[in-house]
Amino acid sequence: MILEKLVPIDSSYHKKYQNLFQLIGTQLDRQGWIHLFTIWTLTVSGIVVTMDATNRFVYWMWDGWAIGLIKLAIASFIFFRILKPENLWKLGHGLLNTREILNHIITGFGFILFGWIDPVIFEQTNDSYSNEISSSVSSFNEAISLVGVLPYLIAFASCLLIFQFTLKLDEENRIWSVADWGGKMKFLAVSVILMSASILLGIILEDPVVSTAGAVSFPFALIALIWPNHVRHLQRARFYPLFIFAMFLSVRAPWFLIPLAILFFLIRTVNYLRFGIVYPSFGVDFLDEQEHV
Repeated sequence: MILEKLVPIDSSYHKKYQNLFQLIGTQLDRQGWIHLFTIWTLTVSGIVVTMDATNRFVYWMWDGWAIGLIKLAIASFIFFRILKPENLWKLGHGLLNTREILNHIITGFGFILFGWIDPVIFEQTNDSYSNEISSSVSSFNEAISLVGVLPYLIAFASCLLIFQFTLKLDEENRIWSVADWGGKMKFLAVSVILMSASILLGIILEDPVVSTAGAVSFPFALIALIWPNHVRHLQRARFYPLFIFAMFLSVRAPWFLIPLAILFFLIRTVNYLRFGIVYPSFGVDFLDEQEHV
């Protein structure tokens, strides 16, 4: 990270602004800004499913970026004004019971569905199919398109179970730890099964994005399941699948990279200036990255 070279942890500049960024970081944590990565990825998943339904060979298409960014803004507003204040989104903050897990899955489906709905396409469809038979065909195609969101929803459910394990940061020593490994076999085994189902369904529906992203993400939960308990396995299982899905979605909707990069470097910069840690990060341990990567 370039900022580490410009503002070392033991420098006067870092100490000078640390209190300011402590306040900013506390506000970002309270509002749950880091959860926007998940909220946005779910929303863009729906957008990409619609793109696939209209042209399955679409690639690196910037068309629709304005509508896409508006949808991300609306999704963020819903998160900040409803989900977070009402404590309806508690992912990563503790063990969720069955009802809370189902509530999160339903909420995730809502964001995917919000991204999937495209009034412009539906308007064009209604204009193109004026007679009753063609209208029936149109409705059938829309239903098939809606089925395309299922593998993304299943993949989200798979990743959701990994967040059943709470990570805690020792701010003084800059070391992460797992608060409780209870239920490891149950949660991670179901997570692996769900990701497998997502991959299989993606292949059946001929969706190269979810099937490939799922296949690349699959090993992380599996390694956390079968390897001895270590925080780095859980860190990777939490971060990389989300990152992988976001990157594969960006292959079709490249404009998504812009808000992702802004959010990533904003939170990363604030965390470095208040804690002296590089987070979010592709590494998993701050002190012994060479040993664990």
